[in-house]
Amino acid sequence: MTKEGLDGWLQRLRTTGEYSDVVVKVNGEEFHLHMLPLMNASAYFRNLPSSSDGVQQIHNLTGRKLVTIHELPGGVEGFAISADMCYLLKPNLTELNVARVCAAAEFLAMEEVAERAKQFMESHIFVQWRNCIKFLHSYTRLGSAVDGYVESSCQKVLVSACVKSLTEIKHVSAPSSYISGPLAAVTLKQSSGTCQTLTELLVRVCSLPDIYAADIIDTLVDSGVNLNLKCRQGRNIRSWLENVMENECQNDKARCWILLCLSKMLLKNAPSKRPCMELSSQYWCSLLEHADQLLPFLEDPLTKARLIGVKTMLEEKIGESLDEMDEYLRDYKFGPETLLSLVEYYVNTGEQISRQSLEEIAGDVDQFLWFYAEECSISVNTFLSLFRAFPPSARSSHDTVYGAIEKLLSNMPDSCAPEDQQQLWSLIDHSKLSPSVTAMALNNPMFSTQPETLEVVLHHHSQELAARAEHTDGHHLRQIMQKVIDASLKLLDENSRRSREIVALQKQYGELLHSRSQTLDHELGIVDDFLRRKHQRAHNLSRTSISSETGESEMSENTSLDTVSSSITVLRCGRRRLVDMLRDDAADCSSASC
Repeated sequence: MTKEGLDGWLQRLRTTGEYSDVVVKVNGEEFHLHMLPLMNASAYFRNLPSSSDGVQQIHNLTGRKLVTIHELPGGVEGFAISADMCYLLKPNLTELNVARVCAAAEFLAMEEVAERAKQFMESHIFVQWRNCIKFLHSYTRLGSAVDGYVESSCQKVLVSACVKSLTEIKHVSAPSSYISGPLAAVTLKQSSGTCQTLTELLVRVCSLPDIYAADIIDTLVDSGVNLNLKCRQGRNIRSWLENVMENECQNDKARCWILLCLSKMLLKNAPSKRPCMELSSQYWCSLLEHADQLLPFLEDPLTKARLIGVKTMLEEKIGESLDEMDEYLRDYKFGPETLLSLVEYYVNTGEQISRQSLEEIAGDVDQFLWFYAEECSISVNTFLSLFRAFPPSARSSHDTVYGAIEKLLSNMPDSCAPEDQQQLWSLIDHSKLSPSVTAMALNNPMFSTQPETLEVVLHHHSQELAARAEHTDGHHLRQIMQKVIDASLKLLDENSRRSREIVALQKQYGELLHSRSQTLDHELGIVDDFLRRKHQRAHNLSRTSISSETGESEMSENTSLDTVSSSITVLRCGRRRLVDMLRDDAADCSSASC
């Protein structure tokens, strides 16, 4: 019989099952086969004992044997194609079934079949990175050594392609038709040339299942590509990254892997000493900007933890080098907490910071505060921390901060406690406001009731009264005198309010200590009555001074000023006494607790 005739006869036997002498059962499906071709191709069948538990006679008359294979890697499809190749049938290998065939062939020790499957993968899958991406997207692990072979081979191809693209690229840029928009999935857009390849490659790699994306990114980070040098050649890195994140990536997980990949590569070769961001701050800050915006949308805890770790390292590097930035800090969209981290790293670097740098950074932070206030996206504590992070000398003007506080309180009137409002307004230095803002601020009831502000206003009006007393007629003198009295009344009202707060706090201490409560109430009641009498006397003085004649204005002036001065002096003494009592009780409370 010729070779062609033998091949045809074997193939006919496989197709028809004629003269079958063994039944192979795989995952419940039976194959009527012949031991001779199976033993010829497979060491597994050659080594089967004739009387083992796995080889049984089906029927004494037929003499057929049953071989049951449990949990065969590759399953029914992998075994069927492997068996066909034992009968010299041409295998129908595809990208979807070749791994199954290879796994089944290796389990059955069909060396020739396994080798042909690997050759198919080398020529059809591992030859091009796009094929590897497609293959990994649909691949399901088989629990075989084939898993490691196909995955490592695909990853090598993808890492090699990424390194090549990063090495060859001269600059990255977004397509000319790019229009920024919200984080949403849109049709894939590409720029041209090598940048197009790099963009597509990064997006597709980062869109793979996490188990593959993580390994590929770790290998790429260790590949030796110095992204710090490459990003200095970028003409418009920020727009490119924005295009990749907003238009190219189809989901938040892919966006996260993009940020992790680029950030780790950037941090890998970052200089240990300043300058850290020389000519590359656009890359650093853009990555942090997108990480800050993406974190609230991530639901997977592990993915979120990975991005938080990288974000923290970016904050430290950028914060230590804020004065090296190529652009203004305010050009980026950082959240309040992220900005606070940057500022804290900056002011705590331990290095000497120039006054000019401090003023520039503080000015940018003030712009952020105004933006946060407009968006109602900042808490009072974070607002206070951002302002107080800089020394007073870093700000020559408080106009922007005043506007930010005013806007914040107007946008959230019900959610800001009076104590928080007082803390915010206490940040403003009256002397650092421009004349126009000062005039506006003095008409703001919340700001003008600050004791420090009232004292400044009172002092100003007193100086104005003293300067004009000799050259002012009675009518104008009464107007100036009324301003002084009004400012005094406001100061008395504010101090009276604060005294009542001290009374309430003192009562709480008394209740905790179970002692001295009656004595304190009595003493504080005396002080409160004294303040009310002084307040009423000031009101009476106001009515008297307004109704007095022009000739008597000089006498009213002297009497009123003496009264106001006396009131303030007594009030301050009373407040000092209250504070001393409060400190004594705090010390008693501390001793009792010990």
